[in-house]
Amino acid sequence: MTSSVAVFVLLGSLALVVVFERHLDREERRSFEGIARTNADFLEHTHLPHSAKMAEQLGEIIGSRVFFWQVRSGRVIGRKGDRLDEAAFRMAFDGKAHSMPDGEWMVGFPGSDESKVIFLRPASFRVLAMERAETWLALGVFWGFSLALGGWLARRVTRPLRSLAESLPLVGTDQALPQLPVTRRDEIGQLAQTLVRTHGSLRDERQRRRAAERHALLGRMAASLAHEVRNPVAAIRLHAQLLDQANPAEAAISRSLIESEAERIEGLVGQWMSHAKPAPPKPTEVDVRESVRQAVRLIEPQARHAGVLLEMMIDADAGPLVIAADGHQMRQVLGNLLRNAVQAMPSGGHVIVRVQDAGSCVEVHVEDEGRGFSAAAMDRLGEPFYSEKEGGMGLGLVVAKDICEAHGGGLVVENRACGGARVRADFAKAAFSIHT
Repeated sequence: MTSSVAVFVLLGSLALVVVFERHLDREERRSFEGIARTNADFLEHTHLPHSAKMAEQLGEIIGSRVFFWQVRSGRVIGRKGDRLDEAAFRMAFDGKAHSMPDGEWMVGFPGSDESKVIFLRPASFRVLAMERAETWLALGVFWGFSLALGGWLARRVTRPLRSLAESLPLVGTDQALPQLPVTRRDEIGQLAQTLVRTHGSLRDERQRRRAAERHALLGRMAASLAHEVRNPVAAIRLHAQLLDQANPAEAAISRSLIESEAERIEGLVGQWMSHAKPAPPKPTEVDVRESVRQAVRLIEPQARHAGVLLEMMIDADAGPLVIAADGHQMRQVLGNLLRNAVQAMPSGGHVIVRVQDAGSCVEVHVEDEGRGFSAAAMDRLGEPFYSEKEGGMGLGLVVAKDICEAHGGGLVVENRACGGARVRADFAKAAFSIHT
């Protein structure tokens, strides 16, 4: 818009200058014609001689060259040294200013004695339009009009268009649109109304989609948790019924199993709560090697039942590897990784757990001999409630990844070249400071 107004001002200014130039040209021609006619009439009525001296004196007075052409004799009389272009003889002697080939203006008048008077004046003698006060006055008025026009266009076009452009990124979002010119009756008003309607429709659709996604997510969460809890609840109910008729040894086994299944349910609920409302880590001094040993001991009964051999590649003589971390959350990560590795081999296999000091962080590697991760699982790593295990909640790796990142590390998942999967959990050594 600014460029258009600038071009308009430039072209308008040039047009005004051209118009004034032409106007001044016509005025100068009329003035020259009037002066020439006055002097021709003066010569006609006074019967002054048509001599070279008269031509010289008259020319000095009116600022022109004067010639007397005696048609019968063909003699041309003018100031000494002046010559008349032959083109003048072919011009009309009608008292009008005509342009000569060399750019001069010529005005000719016939005399009563068949002689002719010729007046010549250089065109360069004209006053340029830019040297006239009227030109600058007209330009000033035009520039003031252009400024007013630009302001009007800014209010009527530029600003509304800018507000529409600023509103486009907000269409369909939860943010309110700025004030738009919806009351206008032109195309800008129609565009603003369409933008407002589109924003409302997209926002409503967005809210409906969010509600549908929340309902679907709650359904998946409920179905996954129900499937995971169903087996422990059934085992608890069965062994609770056997307690009344069991002998002391069997009762002890039943009570132990009930406690184990109750802890399993508690762990499922805790994992769910960790994802729904993650708690910030509470750092304490944690021996990573000892935490790994504890996690392996806790998962060993489930591993033996599945025919899985757990192997810790930790030097027995190695000293403690202490870092500042949340011990409960670290054990939760290790338990999730080991449980996933055991469940990946329902027909038995071998799980290797190793701990490495990587300088700024500590790495815990868990390797299994299962089928490994599919391409879809790799792409959707970290997506909650996605699991390729039947009835799985799909929260094990998600929670582990979140906890590792909260500890200044991360979770790396890959498939082994020889088959199976490898998951590496990293914990930064200096992620926290411990205050006693």
